Amino acid sequence: MRLSPGVRLLLPMGCLLFLLTNPSAAGEAVLSRTEFFLERVFPTLFPALCLSGVVATSPWMARLYRLPFGVELTAWLLGVLCGFPVGARTAYLLYKRGQIDGRRAAFLCGFSNLASAPFLMGVVGNALFGDPAFGVLLVGLQAGCSLLTAGVLYFCLRPSCHGITTVPAKESGLLASVTAGTRTAGEVGGMLIFFGAAADCLGKSLSAEGVPRVLLTALLEFSAGCGEAALWGGGGKLLAAITVGFSGLCVLGQVSAVTKGELSLAPYLGGKMIQAALMGTAVWLLV
Repeated sequence: MRLSPGVRLLLPMGCLLFLLTNPSAAGEAVLSRTEFFLERVFPTLFPALCLSGVVATSPWMARLYRLPFGVELTAWLLGVLCGFPVGARTAYLLYKRGQIDGRRAAFLCGFSNLASAPFLMGVVGNALFGDPAFGVLLVGLQAGCSLLTAGVLYFCLRPSCHGITTVPAKESGLLASVTAGTRTAGEVGGMLIFFGAAADCLGKSLSAEGVPRVLLTALLEFSAGCGEAALWGGGGKLLAAITVGFSGLCVLGQVSAVTKGELSLAPYLGGKMIQAALMGTAVWLLV
């Protein structure tokens, strides 16, 4: 999936224009998103990236991988527990080691790259909405809707999901996983700070309020979108569920970064659209 040059240029040019005309506000937005990454995201993301790399490529996982859909279950569980972009990174690691093909890796990215359970419960449910039960509900809905999304993508893509028995001659050691995790955490941090700051600047510069503002902010970065949804009032939980389901362009950029552009992003984007629709419908019916 490739965007036209004009579309790819639109966001950077808009951010540059805002930076030139509002340097103080832009600087505050970058500082705010940097603090958010270092305080809320990095402490859980970095160890998750390091340890998930060891787990996903360990010969001890061979027993699970031998089962049909064993690879899918592993990537999904790591995505639910560890958050962005562990699901996509797991798929890419297995692809680069020759254990799965590109179609199956793209299929994995389409449903296993999820917001972490601790983030949804602690930040979205408790800190933003002041409702821990809503955070628990989001975790359950995300897990269930991602599995439904996997089913839709499976029938569309028809990937080969048989058990695998090929084990590379050399497993990824802890030091190699720490090095790779450090690099990936830097890439994720850069994406989150850029898109999060762009979302903050967009929110300050737009006169739009309510649903349009939430959706425009969520399009760029999902945590900023959830923050806007929490301020909106009655329909905020519905908008937050849609935001978590879609996850924003920031996470799309993270997936592109960790997969080095070697996997198709179409299944990921299609899966996120399906998941956003399912989560929005579920919250509308339940809350």
